[in-house]
Amino acid sequence: MSSALQALAVIGVVLLIPYLYRFYNFVWLYFVRPSSAHEYLHAAPAYALITGATDGIGKALAKELYDQGFSLILHGRNEEKMRKVVDGIRGNGARDVLYFLADASRADHDFERMMAPFMDLNITVVVHNVGNSDFTKERIDAFSKADLMGIANRNAIFPLHLTHTLLPRLRLSAKTGPVVVQFMGSMAGEISPPRFAIYSASKSFLKALTRALDNDERVWGTPTGVHFEYLLTGQVQSNSMRLATSLVTPASETYAKAIVARMGCGWRAYCPYWIHAAQKWFMDIVGEGVQDKYSAVAIADLVALHEKKN
Repeated sequence: MSSALQALAVIGVVLLIPYLYRFYNFVWLYFVRPSSAHEYLHAAPAYALITGATDGIGKALAKELYDQGFSLILHGRNEEKMRKVVDGIRGNGARDVLYFLADASRADHDFERMMAPFMDLNITVVVHNVGNSDFTKERIDAFSKADLMGIANRNAIFPLHLTHTLLPRLRLSAKTGPVVVQFMGSMAGEISPPRFAIYSASKSFLKALTRALDNDERVWGTPTGVHFEYLLTGQVQSNSMRLATSLVTPASETYAKAIVARMGCGWRAYCPYWIHAAQKWFMDIVGEGVQDKYSAVAIADLVALHEKKN
């Protein structure tokens, strides 16, 4: 009997090891590990390129990285809004704040020409933040083909082409220190909620792209020093997610600080914000059935909230 109990105890310990290791990593990443953002400030001036920087997370991240010592290359669609962001940041220092304009929903950009003014700059951080999808009650067949392609373009194709164009420049920057490219992911890519089919698929595309590109630069031949990260993002208060801030729904400024704090942590896919990491762990436990029912209710509530505020 004692031998059986001992065997069960051993099995229990073995089964607990992955969870203990995961808990250790959680505590280390969110509460112990110091930020390594300064490691990307090499061969000054170091530039951070941020897409979708006129509102929300992108705007907050631009301010945070500028305060950390980076010069900036910002992307937006609206000139007036972009100028306000640029002027606001420039008032806090003497470093460069450059920008370019492009509608990420379109597929006809000349990316080489668009990036030509910046290809001689020391770009060490790229954050592909641009992307969203409207809250709607409609199923996919109610969208026009142009609407469908617009969602796919701004969430997946625009970041893909921009990365393709920037890679030669990033490899040059990596000769003097590490370079990181971050794709803004979403929990939607993990749980595929109703009414967000194209958005969710686009984020899953970015997650697979992150791993493949990181392998290209890290394990195929001589490592180049360019690394890729996928940022799993839950609810964050912004113009597109008009919710009250809470522990579960941080302000864009809080989330931007979390991104910078985790930057270069060594993980390819992770949640920058610790509450979102806890939510992800819980979702993994409950399984797809509970995820699907919860997400349907959550999306219905968000659609109703946005319709009311509109």
